[in-house]
Amino acid sequence: MLWHKIHHWFIPHKDTHKKAHLLSWEGLVIYIMIFILLQVGFSIVGYTKPGILGITSSIDQKMLIELTNKERERLGLVPVTENEALDKAASAKAQNMFSENYWAHFAPSGKTPWDFILGSGYKFTFAGENLAKNFYDSAGVVTAWMASKTHRENLLNARYQDIGIAVAEGVLNGQKTTLVVQMFGTTGAIGPAPIVDIGGQRIEISKQEYLEKPQLVAAVSEGRPQIKPLFDPYFATKTLGFFLITLMGGLLLVDIFVLYRRGIFRISSHYIAHMSILSIASAGLIFANPGSIL
Repeated sequence: MLWHKIHHWFIPHKDTHKKAHLLSWEGLVIYIMIFILLQVGFSIVGYTKPGILGITSSIDQKMLIELTNKERERLGLVPVTENEALDKAASAKAQNMFSENYWAHFAPSGKTPWDFILGSGYKFTFAGENLAKNFYDSAGVVTAWMASKTHRENLLNARYQDIGIAVAEGVLNGQKTTLVVQMFGTTGAIGPAPIVDIGGQRIEISKQEYLEKPQLVAAVSEGRPQIKPLFDPYFATKTLGFFLITLMGGLLLVDIFVLYRRGIFRISSHYIAHMSILSIASAGLIFANPGSIL
């Protein structure tokens, strides 16, 4: 009968006592395939209907500066001061990432971070850049930067005096994306060579490039275009993940209860393996964040 075939997916076999099909390794393959198909579906939708998928954030530029200075002050460092030219540079960099559709410190067209800094009229002796995308709030951005050795060193660099930050929304790789560009700088007499810290690398800028860089930025764009995605792919994936973990956990309890009632229950390596997988998966979902940094 159909029921006898279906209930083996949820209850141990009455004769062989083999685990429910949904707790088998074959079941695990099915779960993995579901996630793969989900991600492929997101990619197709993002390509065909740009902007429908994405994350709605509440990141604030002033709050990012405040949180950055709190981290600096904890170590006794002088707080950095918001600089209009660096704000312009950060805004131009964010808009360029959207226009050229890239997520990197260096643009496909060859534009560099210092192109935007020097193009804003800010003549630096030391400068640096941190990037972030798709965080839900300001605290999440700064926490992620502080958890990364290279970003933390940049954020806590004692040489910096000024800061500029842009928070921009647009469509990147088919999805609504919130980009954060954080730029630091110090002005003064030019030493042997101006230095830029990017992704843990210290890059020396030639004086010729420094002095001949053309003006790129006229002004900071006012406000942010509001893009309202219809679907949050990260939330959907996380919800599905918790549903499958709950399902597997429930089936595992049913399995233990049924075998106990049959008088043949015993702790085996299979139970330990299943519990380990569920624990690791749960921890991963709880601490996972859609945001990324560069």
